[in-house]
Amino acid sequence: MKRHVYRSLFAAVSFASLTAGAAGPSRTASLTVGLPESSTSPEAGAPETARDWLTQLREQIARARQESPESFVRVDAAVSQVGLLDAKKRGTLAAVSPLFQELGPQALWPMVERIAFPVEKIQGLEMDSARLALTVGLMEAAGEMRDARLLPLWRNVLETGTDTRAPVLRAAAGALARLESLEAAQVLIALARQGGPRGEAAQEKLGECRRLVVARELADTLAARPAPEEARRLARSLGDAGSAWAWKTSGPSARSEEGAVRRVAAEALVRAYPSYTGDVRQALSNAVLRVDAPETPALIDAARREADEAGQASLKALAERLKRNPLR
Repeated sequence: MKRHVYRSLFAAVSFASLTAGAAGPSRTASLTVGLPESSTSPEAGAPETARDWLTQLREQIARARQESPESFVRVDAAVSQVGLLDAKKRGTLAAVSPLFQELGPQALWPMVERIAFPVEKIQGLEMDSARLALTVGLMEAAGEMRDARLLPLWRNVLETGTDTRAPVLRAAAGALARLESLEAAQVLIALARQGGPRGEAAQEKLGECRRLVVARELADTLAARPAPEEARRLARSLGDAGSAWAWKTSGPSARSEEGAVRRVAAEALVRAYPSYTGDVRQALSNAVLRVDAPETPALIDAARREADEAGQASLKALAERLKRNPLR
């Protein structure tokens, strides 16, 4: 149903937008995600590394504009619909990333332009909620393309960007995690250890970077038995890291680590399970079912032998739930 709505909205303005854009691409729909001033002006004394990656982005965008000018017009048309989607949203943030994902791979550089090189105002998007939805939607859609050339952009938003709103940080962390590279993993791990809004976003999305070093980091952090809020976050992230379903679509560079990642995740979740109650225990249980590692029944049996009476009862319940795993 949502896909049909997005297609209908786009079709309504596509022809008019293509006609209006024939004379040249417009930048009136750009936005900022809070990149530092030096990063958006590499010619004005920014560090060499910033000049390098920003220059490369500019070159890619210029090349894309020459090769596929219509892709910029189509992104403009999609941007023009965000205000309407925001006005009709039912939650706190309109989900607009499908609007851009439907435009396909050619939309990547037009979207990157609006993320990395902003203008001050966005025509037709006066509401803060609409501008936030656009920022997040563009970042999510671009992140789904898993283009390694964007690693410096996502890293910049996370480490030094001035926009520290949780949805923006989560979108950047998710985009970085989906690269599933060791470099992306190292950046996210370093941020997660720092804490604060940036660290929480990195920790929440860390599990989407399905590498063994990530699973071990999450397992070690959970082994320290953190406070409930962090434990819930770690449980979800370990569930992401070891997710049996997600591994079917994971990148080939990480697939050789699947067995080890799922085993590490399952062991960490099972060991932590008796130590928590309430919604944290529920989150741990849900994550165990998502991971569904072959070793899980043996891990539960081993944990039961070491647990006290109450822990044995809770682990027995976990084993019974695993047998009826509805996710299989």
